[in-house]
Amino acid sequence: MRLEERADTAVVLISGACDVSCHEQLRKRLLEAEAGGAARIVLDLTELGFIDSIGLRVVISAWNRVRQAGNLFSVALPESGQVRRVFEVTGVDRIVPVTAPVPG
Repeated sequence: MRLEERADTAVVLISGACDVSCHEQLRKRLLEAEAGGAARIVLDLTELGFIDSIGLRVVISAWNRVRQAGNLFSVALPESGQVRRVFEVTGVDRIVPVTAPVPG
């Protein structure tokens, strides 16, 4: 998991699995991105193979905080697989904006 600054965008990239072992780290990394003052935050999940319901809750909470601060938040999802299915089945992809990955 890493945070990259790209122009006015903070990109949080996560790969592997987002399960009980990473929720707190993801939350902290997103808070760090928010504190950096970027006008836009993109959570890049294109390399993520698994996310559970608590990880999804961390994403929704970050989107809500960023939106309330008047900034933009979006997620980049894999083309297929468990992560995309979780976002689609739960309807989160209709609430949290889905975008293409930010070129690095």
